[in-house]
Amino acid sequence: MDPITQVLLGAAVGHATLGSRVGRKAMLWGAVLGAVPDLDVFIPLGDVVRDFTYHRSASHSLFVLALVTPLLVWLINKIHPSLR
Repeated sequence: MDPITQVLLGAAVGHATLGSRVGRKAMLWGAVLGAVPDLDVFIPLGDVVRDFTYHRSASHSLFVLALVTPLLVWLINKIHPSLR
């Protein structure tokens, strides 16, 4: 999926799940968090094949995302305490 579609999908999911309770912040956070797994393209691993194959491994795994989710929720609660 291209980056623009990834961000738009995250914004749509954020709005669909929390839009009525949180407003536009849900779309913003959905867009940001929808793009986070794709930031691993900036990690050089030595050659093009390794870069491509790693891109679809750890950062896109449900295990890693499940571990990172509590940290992201804590961060959002610190930035927006009224959303708790």
